[in-house]
Amino acid sequence: MPKVSVIIPIYNVANYIERCACSLFEQTLDDMEFIFVDDASPDDSIQILQETLSLFPQRKSQVHIIHHSTNLGLTAARNSGLEMATGSFVAYCDSDDYVASDMYKLLYEKAIQEKADVIYCDFFMIYSSHNEYYSTLNEHKDKTVFLKQYLLQGWNVLWNMIISRKLLLTNHLHSPKDITFCEDFYLSVRVLFYANRILKVNKALYYYNRVNVSSIVHSLYEKKKENDERKTYLDTIDFFDKNGVLTDFKKEMSWRILKNKQNLLLNPIQHQEFMNIYPESRKHIMSCPVSFCNRKMKCFMWMLTHHLRWPLLGILYLRKILGR
Repeated sequence: MPKVSVIIPIYNVANYIERCACSLFEQTLDDMEFIFVDDASPDDSIQILQETLSLFPQRKSQVHIIHHSTNLGLTAARNSGLEMATGSFVAYCDSDDYVASDMYKLLYEKAIQEKADVIYCDFFMIYSSHNEYYSTLNEHKDKTVFLKQYLLQGWNVLWNMIISRKLLLTNHLHSPKDITFCEDFYLSVRVLFYANRILKVNKALYYYNRVNVSSIVHSLYEKKKENDERKTYLDTIDFFDKNGVLTDFKKEMSWRILKNKQNLLLNPIQHQEFMNIYPESRKHIMSCPVSFCNRKMKCFMWMLTHHLRWPLLGILYLRKILGR
């Protein structure tokens, strides 16, 4: 059984796949499995991958390439890879990103030594002119506290961690089929909820590409993003409720809902829609962090939910006249 299975969806990444594949094949962890999922990519990404693989003959037997006849999207590609994975741990890597040569060795060895279900690390954001170090959450012995903090951080991702495959299979965890944005939040929250032990390697080992404007996330329409995000949050609220822990996370999830639906305030036609989306969130307007909703938007929310819609309409009209 391989120690780590890495799942790499491929779509339109001809400019990046060689760098990504090299960083994977150069891993210092020998016993690995690499599952590339060709999601009907229209370019020559797969040809470049195969040419790159020819430079690493020792890895050839560890590589599987799955082909989708039609483009099914990132989550379907990840699920196809998970179905084939046989490793003790599973990792997800985006094909326009790359990883440090010792990433999976460091994460795997700590997981084994500490008997952890999930091990995660910091990462770099790669821009055209510079790199930025992103520090993820520190470990916390109280998983409820850790998960509350996780719900508040800006980056909820899968690719900076390895996850016990047994944990994924036992709890029937997979990427959601019907969303293409916020899918990492959906799965990572559930992974962390079920994990018995979550630990961190305090190094940046993953390099997240912020340059590729043709990637899936960057090409999504804004409305689609908002709808996917909202559905993910509402599904997660339902998940917490069914597991009897919603009380622990209601405030944090309400803040996320408020952040997601705040733009509805600016269009009077959508005010009722704002009111209808998870009404419980209204109780947490004034406590919502400014990193989620600024003071102006919180004031607008408070007015709408306290029978002051007409004054709010006046303010919105003035904003329109003044071009703000």
